[in-house]
Amino acid sequence: MGAPTATQSQLHARHRAEQPTRSAGRNLQLNSMALMLSSVVTGVLGLAFWGAAARLFPADQVGVASALISTAIMLSTLSNLSLGSMFERFLPVAGHRAGPLLIKGFAAVATLAFVSAVGLIVLGPRDTLFENKLEIAIYPVFVVVLALFALQDQTVSGLGVARWAASKNVFHALAKLLAVVVLAASGSALAIVASWGVTAAIAVMALLTSMGLRIRSDPRYRQAPALPSNKELGVYFGSSYGISALGAIAPLVVPLIVVTRVGTAANAYFAVTWSIVSALYIMVNLMVGPFVAEAAAHPDKIVSLSRRFVRTIAVIAVVGGLGLAFVAPLALGFIGAEYRAEGTPLLHLAAVFVPLAVIGAVYDGLARVYRRLTLAVVTQCLATVVIIVGSLVFSASVGVAGVGWAYLAAETLTAVILAGPLISWLRRLQNRAKWERWLAKNSANQKPMWQVSDVDA
Repeated sequence: MGAPTATQSQLHARHRAEQPTRSAGRNLQLNSMALMLSSVVTGVLGLAFWGAAARLFPADQVGVASALISTAIMLSTLSNLSLGSMFERFLPVAGHRAGPLLIKGFAAVATLAFVSAVGLIVLGPRDTLFENKLEIAIYPVFVVVLALFALQDQTVSGLGVARWAASKNVFHALAKLLAVVVLAASGSALAIVASWGVTAAIAVMALLTSMGLRIRSDPRYRQAPALPSNKELGVYFGSSYGISALGAIAPLVVPLIVVTRVGTAANAYFAVTWSIVSALYIMVNLMVGPFVAEAAAHPDKIVSLSRRFVRTIAVIAVVGGLGLAFVAPLALGFIGAEYRAEGTPLLHLAAVFVPLAVIGAVYDGLARVYRRLTLAVVTQCLATVVIIVGSLVFSASVGVAGVGWAYLAAETLTAVILAGPLISWLRRLQNRAKWERWLAKNSANQKPMWQVSDVDA
């Protein structure tokens, strides 16, 4: 066989150049689809969990358990120190420093989670949240487990295997459902909490083992790191932590507002309904992590990755919003007529404000890639204030639905602030895509110099 022609050589070169794009795109799609499917499954199983709890336990015990779990989740989120976002963005370029960074990060999060839980016990509404000393004793351990559980989601995104988080979350959703049924005979809030916490601990240990194997086996974690300066990392950390901390405050406070303003029974209705809403909320926000990780690992592929990211997250939010409006109320009806009556107004409001959240999610993803988070911090601060104040004002008059009105106001404000900058970013990406296509077209049509010389000779 003769030597390859110039055209064949060009095609081979273009093929090699396109392979990373398709590889990054495939990995983004695989991780995104896995997270999407797991969110659907965990949402259904989460509804089944609270539905089983509502049928098998007294309503006041369900309300107490949901408040304990909600506060533990939010404390665990605050304790994450935004390290999950740091790992998403910088693990792809951390090289041989990835392992030590993960060990230090997870140890710091576990310590802060324990201290935060003890602080809530000492300074918080202990008599409202806890019914006995055993609940108080296990609560710090529960928060530590949930903190590590949450941190793993973003960490494995940074490792390029967000689908592992999907598997972990599905396992936990199924295991805790089985556990709450088995422990139903006790009839106590502690049994519901234990069903959640013990199964989460098992999932955490299994995934920690897999993460260690990933670090030791992947060649890129034996390379030299390509991290930015400590100053740049510090600025990113501060902004990212501000977003995470502010975003965690409202979900921490809102269940307490519902308990104190409407009652524990109403909080049971809220918890069951919000488990459906939060599943879609989580699904939308989980899409950001794989995008940030792939864009950090392949910065030259930002245009194609952004296009895929925007398309995927928009479809998920719109379809999910329709599901909240028309399907979710029927699901609540299977649990009980009172759950459907109390929860349907909140679901209808969520069908509007969750799709609006796409604007903030897409902006957040691009802001993390470009390391420009100031506006995102300011917006999150305003949204947090609106949610808390709105929940206080509206829940007193319209009950559980008041939380929905507060979130709708917050997401509308966020969309108004971020729409302009986001459109500007997307236009730049579109112009960059046109420029790259023009360069590729001219490069493909241009004959190499050696071939021209042969013809001229």
